Amino acid sequence: MPRFDPPGFLDDLDAAGKQAWSQQVSAWLDNAREGDPARNDGPRDQFFNPLTNPPAADAQVAVISWNAFPRQVRLNSLSNMQRWRRADAARSVQDEYCEWSAARDPASGKIMRVDFTCEGPEYWQFLAGQDPEKVVSLYRELVSPSVQREDLFVGGVYEPRNRFNNSTSNGIVHLIQDSNTLRAEIWLGAAATIRRRRAGQDITDAQALIQCSRYGEPNRNSDPFIGDQVNALARRLADITLNNPVGLYLHQFNPVGWVTPDGENAMNFWRFTRGSNDHFVRATYEVPPGRGYVVGDIKIDGRPIQFGAQIADFITIKLEGMATRIGQSTVAAFEGCWGEAGAPPAVVASEAADALALPTRRPGRSAAYEALSDQTVAERTVFEALPQVLRQSLDQADAADDAASPPALLPYPRLPDSNFVPRSVAGRIMAYASPDSTYAVTKKLIDSSTRSLVIGIYDFSAEYMKEHLKRAMRRGVSLSLMLDTNSIEERNVLDELAALGANCVKAPSSSAGNPVAYFGNAHEKIIVVDGEIAMIQSGNWSENSIPFNEGDGVVVGSFEPGNRDMGMAVESRELAAFFSDLVARDMRLSQGQPPDAVPPGVLAAASPASDIFFEAAPPAIPTRLFSSITVTPESPISVTPVITPENFHPTLSLLLRSARRSVRIEQQYLRGGQPAVEALLQEIADARADHPDLDVRIIVSKKYLNTGQKQKFVKAMDDFDLAFDTNYRYLSTRHFVHCHNKLIVVDDEKVLLGSQNWSTTGLLSNREASLLVEHSGIASYFAKLFDADWELSEPGAAPPDFIDPAEAGIRSASDFAQGGVVISSVADYRDI
Repeated sequence: MPRFDPPGFLDDLDAAGKQAWSQQVSAWLDNAREGDPARNDGPRDQFFNPLTNPPAADAQVAVISWNAFPRQVRLNSLSNMQRWRRADAARSVQDEYCEWSAARDPASGKIMRVDFTCEGPEYWQFLAGQDPEKVVSLYRELVSPSVQREDLFVGGVYEPRNRFNNSTSNGIVHLIQDSNTLRAEIWLGAAATIRRRRAGQDITDAQALIQCSRYGEPNRNSDPFIGDQVNALARRLADITLNNPVGLYLHQFNPVGWVTPDGENAMNFWRFTRGSNDHFVRATYEVPPGRGYVVGDIKIDGRPIQFGAQIADFITIKLEGMATRIGQSTVAAFEGCWGEAGAPPAVVASEAADALALPTRRPGRSAAYEALSDQTVAERTVFEALPQVLRQSLDQADAADDAASPPALLPYPRLPDSNFVPRSVAGRIMAYASPDSTYAVTKKLIDSSTRSLVIGIYDFSAEYMKEHLKRAMRRGVSLSLMLDTNSIEERNVLDELAALGANCVKAPSSSAGNPVAYFGNAHEKIIVVDGEIAMIQSGNWSENSIPFNEGDGVVVGSFEPGNRDMGMAVESRELAAFFSDLVARDMRLSQGQPPDAVPPGVLAAASPASDIFFEAAPPAIPTRLFSSITVTPESPISVTPVITPENFHPTLSLLLRSARRSVRIEQQYLRGGQPAVEALLQEIADARADHPDLDVRIIVSKKYLNTGQKQKFVKAMDDFDLAFDTNYRYLSTRHFVHCHNKLIVVDDEKVLLGSQNWSTTGLLSNREASLLVEHSGIASYFAKLFDADWELSEPGAAPPDFIDPAEAGIRSASDFAQGGVVISSVADYRDI
């Protein structure tokens, strides 16, 4: 890299000016790396300047993003109206590296346009020193043609808080809030690379880290989250810096639940107005002239837009970090916090670095990987036939950087580790699978309820499951339902059940369209019956994940095809209480309440996106159907709740590493190229190194896996010496609609089953729930299911095409009555 580019790759400076800017950024990085050794805050030797110390070939870019609405305003407001009004009152409170200014119609007072910026003041001060006339010209372009030089310069010196850049109503050019500076970002990023220890224990909690290292404001969305993600990279023993061009950028705008007067997609009125190449520093929200309405006529959850802050709820800001030489750093953790004595030793043990190193890549590639080519016209035809919301999800996944975490509106208050110790279970355990027995088991348990049902689930589109809940309520059973409401159909489910007296709350996730979002997706599938039975499974309540097969592993009448999904129901008051409390806690968070507050009963809005489409039904019934089994242990067995974002990834890592004889994995997908996923594949590789005869077999879905994800998956299989047919296959679409499962069986002794997909978000940041059961009878049941699926799956000399038009068989609603068509839910395929 010859130099640092200006933020957003802006072209305001001439060649000499750009070189001078690069030197300025380089000096800031060097200063941040030095830190403050006298206060136990330096040198920060895991932070580096890429101009003087170029990154290695393993360099990875990590996108770190957060919500633009100021969290401190949210925490100190009693209502949405109050927080929006406060955030719009002054830019001094807009402290999430995003500030805005709204232009209103003088007669009606309605908002006409809102401009947003995340551009630091330092760049404009630098530009003013290089080319004052350029600054004046840009102000005239961005704010008003009436701007004069004397409006911006006092005594020849640029004044950042001039009259055209100091309010929320008279235009905006760049950030002015005291904490919103580029140097603050650089200093924070460098300070967060210091790994801290106290009394021999690593400090890993986001709030504990920021309080210990003092690199920002604990009550912001941005600072704790940035520090947490950077420190996580540092704990991988990587060298870390900020990616070029160093700056803060507008990341995503996602107007979920917005309704325009003419039905136009509200996204279409958002436009980036400064920056380039996905590094945008300014955007405008404005309805084009001639449409007959303005921004103030658009509604969010039924309320007209009255404040720019309402729009900020749906914006995320990002910065980009870079990690390189991963696993190679010899810099040790600092003992103690900022200002405390205790300088770090020079190096750490080399074996620690070896343990965290990324896998060594093979120099060659398999024929399967080399044979992958660009997407065919036929594949694209199938893809274009999918619902728009599903295409967008798959496209975004294909194009996205491997971010450490999705946007989160609020830093999530994790549960203490003490919640995740194994439980000793003496009660019955039921194991079941879709399409064979899930409906029969679920109906039986819901029908048996006499007191309460507590449900936290991602997708609820099977109408007949709603009827089962209504019948339970008629018997006097109390119902609490938390749903990730990403479709209008699901909002209707909540409306109907809430009207009957159920406690219905949309999940605290951005997917649910909830401005109070702690997760990208609330993807768990939890059902707790009477405070005694906890059901944890991979399948949603969609028609394909819980198909209407009344027989438990036997055909009664006709057989309904469906996804391959699996689940367990555990009779344990302790586990039932844990999962009930988890759902109740998330319901409180969803309504902006403290985790230990009284559960709310407020219903919130959902996205209007359609969640249904039609596919060809599998032409064949699975050759063997499995009835559920019920096991009553002779002696108590170990069952551990395994939750994302708390303990899933480390628990699964240990489970895979412990394998001696066999590993069976049946997953919707494994996202190759994502560090969290490849860390798990490395655990398998290490187990194989210790046990050369270890049998590793993986089944995944091949449906709608776009070219980029296809290549990354096959590349990952190749990188870790996992051969097609021998080690991985694709679930047969002749017998199942889709592989939606999330199953791991190790050594026929332990089974981990729940909702987590093998993606960065599923492993690290969504709300997800699984159970780890250590019982050979339960493990063997799922191993037999897996083996049957393996035999049905597609062997051969090379991976087949992932999907072809005839096999996918995207259908129209008019085809449904003609037979051979299933109703599919977008949620069963959405990339999360």
